[in-house]
Amino acid sequence: MWKNAFKIPVPPEVTEVQKLMLDTLAEKVKKRGMGDMAVLALESTRPMHNLGSQGIIFLAPMLNMVFSKEDVDRYVKLLENPKAVTYLVGRLGSEPEKKA
Repeated sequence: MWKNAFKIPVPPEVTEVQKLMLDTLAEKVKKRGMGDMAVLALESTRPMHNLGSQGIIFLAPMLNMVFSKEDVDRYVKLLENPKAVTYLVGRLGSEPEKKA
């Protein structure tokens, strides 16, 4: 009975569709020169990402005027998954590929 009482669930792996969404987001942020600031913001607020996802749920009625309900739900799930946030930080921190 007690072996599962304090067990923390393992977050799911990031899917290919989620990686594509995060790559697109990372490229848009880096194009504006905000990659380092985004990494700083994501890393410094890591313990509060679940609160951020709940904030998005609270603001969903207003966000649905601009974004589709499915997109809002996808970003909520990404923000709740620590592995997805770690993937995004890795993509934001890497330098853009230079063409020779």
